[in-house]
Amino acid sequence: AGDVHVLRRLHNKWYLDGHLSLQGLQNLATLGPRIAVPVSDRISIAAGNDIGFWFGFINVQGVKTRGTGWQNYPNLSLGYRFNKRILLTLKAESMMNIGINTHAGDIKVTTDYRLFSGSAYTVALEQPFYGKKSLTLAFRAMYTNFYWQTWTLFEPYDRNLFFPQVIVGIIL
Repeated sequence: AGDVHVLRRLHNKWYLDGHLSLQGLQNLATLGPRIAVPVSDRISIAAGNDIGFWFGFINVQGVKTRGTGWQNYPNLSLGYRFNKRILLTLKAESMMNIGINTHAGDIKVTTDYRLFSGSAYTVALEQPFYGKKSLTLAFRAMYTNFYWQTWTLFEPYDRNLFFPQVIVGIIL
């Protein structure tokens, strides 16, 4: 499994946010613009809209499934700087399904997913780690009826489930 997240400044307050999560059986790539605006010397707000493409496949012992889909993640963030290098970020995002295409063997699996499938909320703390590197510790709580990493389950019900995530990252 691998996870790479890149944030590049485009111009003044505009950024381009790219994320790639590779896990073999299920994978996701997102890309989207972000605008960040300082409110004071310690508080900033940001708004973004990430478009994601996920894909996956299983071909093990007679089980042959594959799936692809597009998702949209409009989001808002609030950041607080405690001192020069300790940062706290609160992020809220909507999870939207634009298209889901799954197959079991050669048979197309038809499912009716809602456009607005749920939401996610993240609390992240960034602090110095080693040299000019930083460590990020975060918790993300998702409440959704479709999570791209569970596409292989072919869920027969339409209800939201809670998916917790613990995130640990090193900023190079």
